[in-house]
Amino acid sequence: MKKLMTIAMILGLTFLTIASAGAEEYKRYERESTSKAKIILELIVSQQDWEFVLHDNVQSRSYIIPTDEIEQVGDRINCGGEVEISGEGFRFGDHLISFDQIGRARVRAGSSGTTVIKFEHSKKKSSPSSFQRKKKDKFSFFNDVVIDEDQFILGSVISFFGDIDVFGEVNDDVVAISGDIFVAEDAVVRGDVIAVSGKVKVDKDASIYGEISSPDRETSSRRSRARKWKKFENAITLDGTFSYNRVDGLFLMSGFEYEHRDSLLPSFHALGGYAFASKRWRYRIDLTQTLVRGQMPLQIGGSYYRILKTADEKLIESGENTVFALMVNEDWRDYYEAEGGYLFVRTKFLGVNKFEVGYRSEKQNWLDSHAKLWSVFGNKDFRENFSSVPYDIKQAHLDDFDGAQVTSLILEYKLDSRDDEEDPSKGWYGTAHYESSPEKWKGDFDFKQVELHLLRYQSIGRYLSLRMAGAYGYTEGSHIPLNRQFFLGGLGTMHGYRHKEFMGKEYVFGSAEYCLRVPHSDISPFIKFDAGRIATERLSSVDSWKSSIGFGVNFGNDLKIFLSQRLDKGDEDPVFYARLSVATF
Repeated sequence: MKKLMTIAMILGLTFLTIASAGAEEYKRYERESTSKAKIILELIVSQQDWEFVLHDNVQSRSYIIPTDEIEQVGDRINCGGEVEISGEGFRFGDHLISFDQIGRARVRAGSSGTTVIKFEHSKKKSSPSSFQRKKKDKFSFFNDVVIDEDQFILGSVISFFGDIDVFGEVNDDVVAISGDIFVAEDAVVRGDVIAVSGKVKVDKDASIYGEISSPDRETSSRRSRARKWKKFENAITLDGTFSYNRVDGLFLMSGFEYEHRDSLLPSFHALGGYAFASKRWRYRIDLTQTLVRGQMPLQIGGSYYRILKTADEKLIESGENTVFALMVNEDWRDYYEAEGGYLFVRTKFLGVNKFEVGYRSEKQNWLDSHAKLWSVFGNKDFRENFSSVPYDIKQAHLDDFDGAQVTSLILEYKLDSRDDEEDPSKGWYGTAHYESSPEKWKGDFDFKQVELHLLRYQSIGRYLSLRMAGAYGYTEGSHIPLNRQFFLGGLGTMHGYRHKEFMGKEYVFGSAEYCLRVPHSDISPFIKFDAGRIATERLSSVDSWKSSIGFGVNFGNDLKIFLSQRLDKGDEDPVFYARLSVATF
């Protein structure tokens, strides 16, 4: 724990340093000096003419082209027959300045309504076909440009004869030459917004650090103290949650979240609350700092908490479990209390892949369930915590929750290529989890665990679909806590069996659901097949497969009802299930 606190203090100081620098940058945006940069081309645009100033090692040459001699010819801009602009770059007779030669574009609003764009020489080579290079300046010709909400442009956005709509974030200038600019609510532009021969429209809740300039308005600045406070105030949101389960009973938690859209400052999330049945105060504090933006963002962060945890998130979500507990005394999860902290580094790549490395150190505590808690229609007692585990095994594992310390390395990977998060019709969704808790790290356990989950959504024609799922888990070690064991049977795994009927250290599981969507309705009858096997130690040929078949109906994504029959025993009755969401498995 001391080691964790030391790391947390170092991380906290790092956050404060970054936050201080970020706050200063937020308060006063200034461009870097370009005095040392080599300018290879200047473009000075006014209502009357365009002037190109070409710099080379010998001398500077100037080309002044009246505006009425600038025209579109195919996919090129012809400037009086002397200069041509295209996807290749700027051509002056036989001399070409390609976009690969340009390191960065610097923009400023000049006097008398002129706009000056200085193109710096690039010190690095890039692909000749790249329009948006590593420095992330974005050029467009004759096409409208849209910067989406989740898009981040590291450099400037410059459009020739096209409009620009900004919904996301641009780290430098936005310039439209013979086009209009719109900056939407919550969009961020850290440089100037300049429309030459066009209009600029800015939402009142947009953040623009530089100046706004267009022929129909005077040059203005959005950097006012009142506005900065408004942005800070809008970044704070109140948060609250409640749950109901057989350990905590009614649990109420409230707090706030601070997350600034332009990510100059760390995001901060703090919650605290009280569990009435277990009579415990609980809290959680999360801090996250974005270090790198763009297509491969990089974040560091940490959490400090005392919360009620469960390893059953994949079986049923907290909200759905709360409804069952409140209505019919049915709580499908097993719980333990965790008190400690977690530090992480995470990234995202290729749009659909997420990877996280974490260090966790927490103390585990056992909490008894409360059998007589109230429910609306309940006429039975709540079951005990880990009730599916044989009594002698559970008693032997109680020391796992008597203040025992878990110190572990966490590796997590997530793949999500689904076409729709709420109602996917095709794509992949998968997770991979690795945890190592060696005894030499001064924890009370010694184990390693790997668990993989993979789902495939596949449309078959207009009204038919197939959803296939697979999972594998493996745990080894000399001291494995009870909450790191695997369970199969019942809700979320092999339906038709008793809930968590089988326990072991290695398992494999598969599921397939064949669904027919009734035309012009949200009703989808389906057939479901589950199969798996599990071993107390290692899987072998003696560990038999367990399987079940089910029939049911989905009502949109809100209700799923079905019957499932286990296939290894003919004398067992089918089991009825009702789900308030379309479950993962």
